[in-house]
Amino acid sequence: MGLQYALMMHALAEKYCGAKPMPMGPRFLGSVEKQGCGPGTEIYIEIQKGIGYIESASLKLLAQDGNSKLKLSDKQVREWASTAAKELGGCDALKKAHDAELEP
Repeated sequence: MGLQYALMMHALAEKYCGAKPMPMGPRFLGSVEKQGCGPGTEIYIEIQKGIGYIESASLKLLAQDGNSKLKLSDKQVREWASTAAKELGGCDALKKAHDAELEP
């Protein structure tokens, strides 16, 4: 569950807070590999799929939790993103976490 939050924080930092885009794969898949779950393992494959979805999804699709039938307005999407960013520490905290160096 914590990894889902980390992925969403990364996405919000870029898609809402203006952080410089960077690929999620090296950070998150590298962390999974350090835990002994390399390519081909179920967790690695699922995280890889999640990263692909989040990287390609618009902020609107993320706000709709993947449900394109919701049809949120741009204002509702901005409100969702603002609320989510605040709950996760605000844009400054999201950008700081996004830009943090990975542990060796």
